[in-house]
This record gives sequence, C-alpha cells and structure tokens, in this order.
Amino acid sequence: MQRSKEEQIKRKRFQDLCRMAYQRGIPFYSDFVGLSERDLAYQAVAEQFPSLPSEAYPITAYGGYPDAERTMLCFLPEPGFPQPDASLYPLCCIRITPANHRFSEDLTHRDYLGTVMGLGIERDQIGDIVVRHEAAGAVVAYVFCKQNKAELLLQLNRIRHTTVVPEQVDAQSLHWTPQYKDISGSVSSLRLDAVLSVAIRTSRTQGLQLIRDGNIYLNGRCCTENAKLLQDGDVLSIRGHGKYLFCYAGSVSKKGRYQIIVKQYI
Repeated sequence: MQRSKEEQIKRKRFQDLCRMAYQRGIPFYSDFVGLSERDLAYQAVAEQFPSLPSEAYPITAYGGYPDAERTMLCFLPEPGFPQPDASLYPLCCIRITPANHRFSEDLTHRDYLGTVMGLGIERDQIGDIVVRHEAAGAVVAYVFCKQNKAELLLQLNRIRHTTVVPEQVDAQSLHWTPQYKDISGSVSSLRLDAVLSVAIRTSRTQGLQLIRDGNIYLNGRCCTENAKLLQDGDVLSIRGHGKYLFCYAGSVSKKGRYQIIVKQYI
C-alpha cells in the first residue's frame, strides 16, 4: 500500500526511535499519536524484530488514563525489557474549570481543542481532551499534554466567552468509569464484518468497505481481515463512528445465532 509523504516521515521517525532504544539500551518516548500512527509504529518495530509475534513487540502505549485514544509510545530496547511505570511517561494533565459555572457556556471538545491549538501548540503535543459534567453541573475538561507544554496551558484564562481556571493535576489519581450505550443483536458468526453490522447498523457490504479502507482498529491495531473472529473484551475503533467494546457471554439461540452486546463509548 502506497503511503503519503507524511506517513513515510512518521514511519521513519518510529524506526529511528526503535533503533535508538535498541542501540542505547534505554526506552525512548514518542509524541502523542493516534491509532493510524500507532499502527505505523508497530510496523517499524516488526521490521526491527521480524521473528517476534506481535504480542511480544517491545513497545507500549499510554495516554494518561486507561482506554485513551491518543497515546505516547514507549519503544523498549528489547523483548522482555521491563515496561515503564505510567509515571515515567513525559506527560501531564491540566484540568480546566470554569471560574463560575453558573455563567459558563456549554463548552465542547472542539472549543477546548481550538483554544489549545490557538496557543501555537502542535497536535502531536496534545493527547486526549476529556470533557466531563461534574458536580453542580460544571463542565470540566482534562487536557493531556507533553510535560513541556504544561506551563503554556496553565496561562489559559478564557475558552470562548467563559473565564476558566487551569491547574495541573496528578493523572494517576484520576479514576473514571467509562460510560456506554448498549447495542444488542444477533449474528450468524463472531466475524468482524458481522459484528460491525450490529455496532453501526450497516450492511455487510458497507462494513466490508470500511475494513478494506483501513478504517477499523481492533485493540489499537488496524485490521483489514473481515473474517477476523472477535473475542469477548475486544475494543473496536471505527473511524467516523466511534469506539466500541465487544461483549459475548456465550449465548446461542436455537437457530444457532450468537447473541451479542456491543457497548458504545459515550
């Protein structure tokens, strides 16, 4: 598959990080990456360690909290090298709270991202931006960023017309329970294309096109195998449709159809 110039540059960068970790015997960290970039990084590691199965690749990812979409990658020197503690990743979390929630606007992810980018911070320096409705109806945002960008974010005082107060918080102390919307259905098999038809209410043909176009990520890796059998607990990220948790408790109908639940992250 032909890659764009940008993808070639990123892949070369990942190859360099992988090689430096191996040669110097210490971990190296990337900037924040999305799912497609993470897949390029796995390909770079595969080139460095061609005989290893993918589950043994010396690379880990962390974005400040479990299930983060945008993560920093840690390239380890070799297979079996101890994985770094989460506190060693060069990232931090900035909580942005309205100065007075009674007079604050209902700010969205786009509002926060636009303001952050307006500070001149590149997208690869910013991880996820989690917008939550907390006590007393206040809308609070948690912005994960590279450590060297924290000082700039702490200077924020306004998002749109809302006066805000930023503060750095310990990402390790944040404990969020994911919220889901349950989507149930029955399928003839646990193949990826069949599950897609339930998750996003699409035809097999449309689902197959999404798979072929590289728009499906299974547990963080691009999956172009429509017949891939899913396992209970697998996480699907579908470009343009969101993120889903696949659940299967082993229930089969009298007609031999599998009863499944796909939990959509909200």
